[in-house]
Amino acid sequence: MTRPAGDLDRLLRWYPSAWRERYGAELTALLEDELDGAAPGVGLRLSLAWSGIRQRSRSAGLTGDGGDAALRVRTGALVVLVAWALVVAGGAAFAKVAEHFTRVQPPGAQTLPRGAFDGVVGLAVAGAVLVAVGALLALPASVRFLRSGGWPAVRRRVAWAAGAAAVLAVATLGLAQWAHHLDVHQRNGGDAVYSAAFVAWGLLAASTLGLLTAAGVAIARRIELGRAVLRVEAALAVVVGAVTVGITVAVGLWWAGMARGAPWFLTGGRPGSHPTPVTLPLAVVAMCLVAAGGLAIVGLVRTAGSVADV
Repeated sequence: MTRPAGDLDRLLRWYPSAWRERYGAELTALLEDELDGAAPGVGLRLSLAWSGIRQRSRSAGLTGDGGDAALRVRTGALVVLVAWALVVAGGAAFAKVAEHFTRVQPPGAQTLPRGAFDGVVGLAVAGAVLVAVGALLALPASVRFLRSGGWPAVRRRVAWAAGAAAVLAVATLGLAQWAHHLDVHQRNGGDAVYSAAFVAWGLLAASTLGLLTAAGVAIARRIELGRAVLRVEAALAVVVGAVTVGITVAVGLWWAGMARGAPWFLTGGRPGSHPTPVTLPLAVVAMCLVAAGGLAIVGLVRTAGSVADV
């Protein structure tokens, strides 16, 4: 049996390019000797994939304590940035779910959900300010990178992000104009066509946020930051990571408070009823925020653990 053409080469793509350039030919020769013309089995494919992912993780500075401390700090900060993007997406959905919740809370059950919601708002504002400060600190290095010939390396990602943002802006204006001609009932599920358009708009907004984050990460991975700026960025990342975890916890507390005091609000049911507090929109918000909180913990631990070596 002969090996399918390029099969091993495709498997080695799990590894980073720098690793393949250095060790790829040696590993390919070894595998060819072991396989003796046979096709790679499932076990070998999984083993190579897992090994390649681990190597990419180490090369990116996400795992391991060796290598460049600045790279580890930068990677940890970028993980926090991705977590923040997830928080923005989940937080926007949460704001829609929690809209007008104060009108239905019984007087004796307002403290926890009100306090938790205020905490989400306060932490969100603080996090947004810190992320903006971090972006401003990185702006001079980003300009230097683009002026020195870095544009081709990030052009595609930036173009996709800019295009999506333009489409989102037009869609937002159109949806707002449409909503202006609908009543409250129609805007909240009474008009099926509008509801479908709103869902599509939400997916577009989430996709745009993802593309913008990917473009930012692509630039941040390539710019050169001085030691002092990198340390400040690391400190900001640690705080933003903690803020992200705080938002996740606060949303959970709000959910618990509403489930106890006004569970009908969560499902749009009859006041005084006791439906299940677990709904699809809240489940999506929870999954998004839990993922964000987990990434934030990974990022802030990685950043805080490496910044002293910079």
